[in-house]
Amino acid sequence: MKKLLLVILLCAASLNAYSQSGDDELVAILRKIYSCEFDSSKILIGNYIASKPDSPKGYFFDVLSDWWKINIDRKNEKLDEDFYAKVNKTVDICDGILDKNPNDFNALFYKGGALGYRGLLKSLRESWLSAADDGKQALNLMDMALEIKPDNKEALLGIGIYNYFAEYVPLKYPFLKPLLIIFPKGDKVKGLAQIKEAAQFSKIAAYEAHYIIAYLNIVYEKNYAEGETYSSYLFNLFPANSVFERLVYNCYVGRGKFTEALDGWVSVRNKNKTGVTGYNSDAVLREADYYITLCMLKQGNIDKTDEYMNELLMLNDRLDKDESSFKVFTLLMLGMKYDAAGERNKAVDCYKKVLDMKEFSNSRVEAEKYIKNAYIK
Repeated sequence: MKKLLLVILLCAASLNAYSQSGDDELVAILRKIYSCEFDSSKILIGNYIASKPDSPKGYFFDVLSDWWKINIDRKNEKLDEDFYAKVNKTVDICDGILDKNPNDFNALFYKGGALGYRGLLKSLRESWLSAADDGKQALNLMDMALEIKPDNKEALLGIGIYNYFAEYVPLKYPFLKPLLIIFPKGDKVKGLAQIKEAAQFSKIAAYEAHYIIAYLNIVYEKNYAEGETYSSYLFNLFPANSVFERLVYNCYVGRGKFTEALDGWVSVRNKNKTGVTGYNSDAVLREADYYITLCMLKQGNIDKTDEYMNELLMLNDRLDKDESSFKVFTLLMLGMKYDAAGERNKAVDCYKKVLDMKEFSNSRVEAEKYIKNAYIK
C-alpha cells in the first residue's frame, strides 16, 4: 500500500493527459480500452496513427492501452519492454513538435502523460529514483501546459490527484519525505474537490476521475457508500473491466453486504477459471479467493471455506516471495477460521505469527485483539 501511494503521487499528472482532445475517434478508442477490448483498440489506434502520423495523440493512446493491460495484471512483466518503447516513441513525436514550438499545448501534455505513465510502471517495478525523475518531469510539463490553458477543466483531474496525495503521503508515511522534497506541497481537501469537479464537468477525463474517486474512497477515506456509487457507475458502463467490477465488490465487503459480495466474488472467480480477458491472472484469483473466504467466515459458513483457503495459501506462496498484506491477512483470517471452528490453540498460533510479521494496516492490532478474545461469528 505504501508503494501505491508513492506511485500515484509521482505520476498523477499523467492521468489527465489523454483527456485534452475532443476527437470522436479518440473517444471510441478510450471506450475500447476501458472495456478491455484491446484487439479492437489496437486496430483503431493503428488507423488513427496512420491518418495522423505527426500527432502525439495516437501514440499516447497506444501507451494508455498497454498501461491498462498491465493494470489488470500488474505482476506480469511481459508487456514492459513494448510499453517503454511506445513511451519513447510518444516522447520523440512530442519533442519534434516542441523543437519547432516550445509552447505547443498538446505536445507538452502528451509528453508529460507518457513520462508519467513510465514513472508509474517504474514505481511498480520498484525503480524509485528513475520513477521520481519521470514524475518530476511530467509535473513540470503539465505546469507549462496549464500556463498556456489555465481554465481547461480536463486538467483538474491530474492537479486534483497530485494535491490529494502530495499532502497525504508525507503525513501518513514520513519516511518518504526525503524523496518527495523535489515536489511542491499539496492540499488534500482541495484535491478531492478538484477530482470530483473533473468527474462532473470534464468530457473524456470523467471516467478516470470516477475511477480515482472510487479508489480514494475505498482505500483511504473508507467511505464505501460513495465508493460504491462511483465504481458502480463505471462497472455499469464497462462490465468487462475487472478492475471496476472488483472495486464494486470491495465496497460491498466494506459495507457489510456479504451476501452480495460473495455472489460477486464467486462470479469473478468463475471468470478467472474460464479464462476471461482481464480476469485470467493469479492475482485476480487470489483476490477472489480471499474475499470469498472472508465473506463465508462472516456468514458463519466455515465448512465451505477449505477449497478457497487452500488455494489462497498456495497463490500467496506463488505470487509473493516476501511478506505481503495478502500473506499477513490470510494468516489472520486462518486464525479466525480456527477460532470459529473451536480450535483455539491453532488460532492463537496464527495470531502470534501475524505479530511476528511485517505490519500492514491494523494487522497487529487485530491479532492482539483475537489473542485476548477469540473470534466469534
